Amino acid sequence: MSRAPDHPPLLDRRAFLVASATVAVAAACGGSSDEPAGGGPEPSTALSFLVPTFPDGFRQAAVLVAGVPQRVAFTVRDEIDHMRESAPASVELRITLDGTPVVEQTVARRAEGIITPYYALPITFEQPGQYEAALTDHPDVAPVPFLVVAPGEVTIPQVGEILPTVPTPTATENQGVNPICTRALPCPFHELSLDRVATNGRPTALLVATPGFCQTDICGPVVDLLIAEIADGGRTDIDAIHAEVYTDPSAFERGGFPDLSPVVDALTLPFEPALFVLDGDGIVVARLDTTFDRSELRDALDAA
Repeated sequence: MSRAPDHPPLLDRRAFLVASATVAVAAACGGSSDEPAGGGPEPSTALSFLVPTFPDGFRQAAVLVAGVPQRVAFTVRDEIDHMRESAPASVELRITLDGTPVVEQTVARRAEGIITPYYALPITFEQPGQYEAALTDHPDVAPVPFLVVAPGEVTIPQVGEILPTVPTPTATENQGVNPICTRALPCPFHELSLDRVATNGRPTALLVATPGFCQTDICGPVVDLLIAEIADGGRTDIDAIHAEVYTDPSAFERGGFPDLSPVVDALTLPFEPALFVLDGDGIVVARLDTTFDRSELRDALDAA
């Protein structure tokens, strides 16, 4: 998530950074597709960089964990930022640890319902360490290092763990959060509270996001995608909840900084947006961080 102009850093005690994906890009106009736009330039081989986590000079926080399923997502930009029009249909991704290949895999572009394409690799790292990612089919792209830590060093709920549950704001009980939805047109996912449905025997999708304060086309559409897939898609098999990040965003206008909502604290999230998909017993079966398209969202929901 990118912060609004003239706002203070998004967290003073843990940087509220873009995680597990993305370079910061200006908001774009026009539609999107899972195929390159017609008439656009051919995919460029002069790609300039590959960034798996935390752009803009921030140091990477520890979010990737060894021993449990992880998702590592990348965006690729060429020298003149034709990424949206000419992102390759796939890239050949190699991940190494101390120079030894860990995985070499073709990773398909994801772009259904969003503007900026990305590439997501599901992977389980066998051990902690300083890893490196490279595009073998684009040797001009400099490899990028990233950190994987031992279990216990990250408190964000992982796949296979029970999600901590707290009350989330609803239309009748806002839990001190105002507004309960910063989307221009409030979304329909504020009827249920997480603590009441997480273990009710039905799957649950919890999306932590603040659409009114996301300033990039990477995290901005995530609530809309959930609406398209669940509310408009007629999915009645899963309970969906959207929870905001701040208790009172108007604090920004008064020159202050708003408190974080209870669910952000409970999940110890150092970034947003984040989607947690739970089975009927409250166990995390899928997690998507920062950016996702409708196809990956659909896969995550189907995991429950």
